[in-house]
Amino acid sequence: MINLSKAGQLAGDLGLLLEAEKVAHSFMKGVHGRRRVGTGEAFWQFRPWQPGDARRDIDWRQSAKRDGARAPGSNLAVEHGGAFVRQTEWEATQTVWLYRDASTSMAFGVKKDYAETLLLALGIVLLNGGEQVGLLGTDLAPQTGYPSIQRLHEMLPAQIHLAERGRPVAGRSHVVLISDFYFPVEGLAEFCEKLAVRHVSGTLVQVFDPAEQSLPYEGRIKFEDIEGQDTDPLDVPQVEAIREEYTQRFIAHQKALEDMARGFGWAFEKFSTDVKPEAALSQLYDVLSVKK
Repeated sequence: MINLSKAGQLAGDLGLLLEAEKVAHSFMKGVHGRRRVGTGEAFWQFRPWQPGDARRDIDWRQSAKRDGARAPGSNLAVEHGGAFVRQTEWEATQTVWLYRDASTSMAFGVKKDYAETLLLALGIVLLNGGEQVGLLGTDLAPQTGYPSIQRLHEMLPAQIHLAERGRPVAGRSHVVLISDFYFPVEGLAEFCEKLAVRHVSGTLVQVFDPAEQSLPYEGRIKFEDIEGQDTDPLDVPQVEAIREEYTQRFIAHQKALEDMARGFGWAFEKFSTDVKPEAALSQLYDVLSVKK
């Protein structure tokens, strides 16, 4: 006898992976690997000289081909933007640890599916670019190679809590935490600090439903703690009366998350679930591609 419940769940899981592959491959069209500025030998591009660049990095032969270029040693080439710097690709493999929140609040709307699609799509892009990818809080060793996305997908249900369980995060790696972050910033800061002191870099990715940002409801609304805490429901006779204060608190929470992340030298990104996953993936890719 076929267990229809399990069959439906399996179909949903496969659908999630297929959607992630669709998002990743749509993004990767025209993108060859994860190109970052670094100390490798493979040529990437020439770009105009910028304040702060060392003069020894100027490629004078290339600069001489451009309008307004000057001879080596000339200040005019720098002052007038006539000089060009040769950039090489970053060739060292980095381990990126991925996490998506599976708490009850993520079940609101499509947040959980959106977060998992984004995580798997990012994993595909990273693996395709030659990086190692691990799942935070699991026993799965960091994976390499595109086929490894299947193992990451299979181990995703084991990722339950935001905790450094199982495989420890190695120093100088990178973590990407995807959540709505609907919990006190202090607890998150404590977790991130333990990683930051080991020179682990990170990116916080907040995912939220459009209704959670704008509170578009009208009339009497009863709010219940979605995380199942033992608290009494909040009965609001006219939700319109609290919309402005609610919006201000929502923005303040995002600002607190951003400030906390920047305090560790980390990045903070936020996406409403009405933003196409391809656009979110592109923005995350740009963040991870910046030289750390």
